[in-house]
Amino acid sequence: MNSRVKTTLMTAAAMAALALVPTATPAYEVRSPCPGTVTATTTYSDGSPHKAVDIAPGSCNYWGAETGIVGSVYWTVTIRTTSAICNGNGSGNQNEAKATLASGWTFRQWHFIKTADSRSRTCDRCQVGNIGGTGHVTGPHAHLQRDKAGTLDTSWYKVSRGDSVTRSTTIGYVN
Repeated sequence: MNSRVKTTLMTAAAMAALALVPTATPAYEVRSPCPGTVTATTTYSDGSPHKAVDIAPGSCNYWGAETGIVGSVYWTVTIRTTSAICNGNGSGNQNEAKATLASGWTFRQWHFIKTADSRSRTCDRCQVGNIGGTGHVTGPHAHLQRDKAGTLDTSWYKVSRGDSVTRSTTIGYVN
């Protein structure tokens, strides 16, 4: 075999091998959408499963529920309640900001109160409403979860119940 054919075959083999290497999806930092206290993570205080992070600022209609993901992603905002709900209005009635990530996982943020900023768009830490209590809740808070095909993931967050957080606190990482 001459050197030109050998080089061509080796180059083709190397390119084929590269095609089999999985490409990594980018990891995004998640920061708290508001200052407050982490009130629930993997379980509620009664021990029942929760599998998400809840952060309560201590007051309803707290200005500026920001999206948690640091980095430009597309957020689909679904408004189910247009009034200022602070202490729940029933299961399935929560306002939602949702980002579908390249990995196929979905990141959701629930319970905010609708404002003029409650609209679908691409942004980095944009405001989507005020902290509220829409949906099945007992008080105002931001709910952050990562899910895929009905499976909730708890490996992404690094905070614990009782932690005090600010808008610059890293909650965890998602991809």
